[in-house]
Amino acid sequence: MALALLAIAPGSEARPQTSEPYRCPASFAALLSARTFGDYAVKLPAGRLKPVAPDVRVGQAHLYRTAIRAAAKAGPDFAGHYTVIRIGCGAATICVAIADTQTGKIYFPSALRNATALLVDTLGADVDTLNYRRNSRLLIVIGSPNENPKRAGVSYYVWRSGELSLLRFTPAAALCSLPPSTQF
Repeated sequence: MALALLAIAPGSEARPQTSEPYRCPASFAALLSARTFGDYAVKLPAGRLKPVAPDVRVGQAHLYRTAIRAAAKAGPDFAGHYTVIRIGCGAATICVAIADTQTGKIYFPSALRNATALLVDTLGADVDTLNYRRNSRLLIVIGSPNENPKRAGVSYYVWRSGELSLLRFTPAAALCSLPPSTQF
């Protein structure tokens, strides 16, 4: 069985606590297909430009400056010229920052301050808590955005004007079933 440890949504009211994954007959490969991301395609800059150093002088950016600098060195990986920065802020939780590699500006999107992972059987699909592409403005979260157990599932966000906006949400219960040992 292919299993992606995306972790357990803490305090989830959607299912009893268990170390077994949700069983998901839904195709994660289809949910994360090139076509899905292609609907929000961006034109990539010509050539490989050296990223501008991130501005980490004040606020949250200063607090997380080491993680931001390290991630930003890799260059753009999202929406053309942005870098998604994953900051560990709990066992299964990632705090999210986004760096503009052309200006150095750091964004901390309020719609997705953090994402808590979800334990799911992905049937062999390459799935992560944060799923995105360099050539797309779409960011797909598989887990619980902003540590909200009622939002455990798949959330689709689009990057517009320096902010993530929620497009749609599908609860985990609509895609997956409880492990057999937790069904009553």
